[in-house]
Amino acid sequence: MPFLEDLLPTDLKPALLIGNGINRYGGSQNASWEGLLKKLSNQQGLSLTDDEMKEMSNTEFFDILDLGRPLEEKVSLQKAFCDLMTDWRHSSHHSKIVTWAKSKRTPIITVNFDENLSRSIDAKFIRSKEGFTDYYPWSSYFSDQAIDTPRNSFAIWHAHGMMRYRRSIRLGLTHYMGAVQRARHWVYAGNGLRRSAKDHTSTWRGSDTWLDILFHSPLLIFGFGFGKDENFFRWLFLERARLQRLDESFRQPAWFIDVENASSKHRRPFFERLGMQFVTVPSYSDIYEASFWSTPTP
Repeated sequence: MPFLEDLLPTDLKPALLIGNGINRYGGSQNASWEGLLKKLSNQQGLSLTDDEMKEMSNTEFFDILDLGRPLEEKVSLQKAFCDLMTDWRHSSHHSKIVTWAKSKRTPIITVNFDENLSRSIDAKFIRSKEGFTDYYPWSSYFSDQAIDTPRNSFAIWHAHGMMRYRRSIRLGLTHYMGAVQRARHWVYAGNGLRRSAKDHTSTWRGSDTWLDILFHSPLLIFGFGFGKDENFFRWLFLERARLQRLDESFRQPAWFIDVENASSKHRRPFFERLGMQFVTVPSYSDIYEASFWSTPTP
């Protein structure tokens, strides 16, 4: 059974794509999207059985909750969701993993809204100067310094939005479709990603965002349940594979790390058809406490 320290070539510095599993590891049972959505539904007096919940994805459930709010209510459901995360704190494994990325000068993309990763090393927030919007702060990041090239620099990027910009939070299916619509224009427009794949001298619209990392860097993915409601990232991974078919020089390896469980086998075909390696480990400690994160900087 492969472990992280035996899995990757020693000269490779993959970008990290990190999900909410990093917050749930160590017994933090409150740090789950399902739990937070359930709290919001209880606050609104909406009680659903487990079977009724299974009929909806988390994204659909959020939209249903949002539709049930009074029109005159001024506090957005995104803000209410973020308020439930204010007591979340980082742990030693957060700082260990982020310190590894910092020492390697390799980027981190997270789908989490909280700032546990950046707080674990006191990284500073750096806001993009041009074209900034708090709906999609995709060019803004946390790091120890300003950077020029996302795919070759250490920074922490929030793909689904961040707590400090509540309107950026991608929670509902409507939010996900908006993100797809925005990114799709960047990928397929006349000066988009697909053109830059054919013309190596051109720069595409997302070259200063986390999207450039996702499409062009080797990836190590973990803490990510990657359920069927992950519409946005499933589409992005499909586009990544299509880009690599256009030009072999753009092909980069990727590893999806999961713990051995009943649902693992159902995720494997999707990733393997995209050319990614699907790797299972015996326990979560093999991910978050791996000696790999203590690898000295060459």
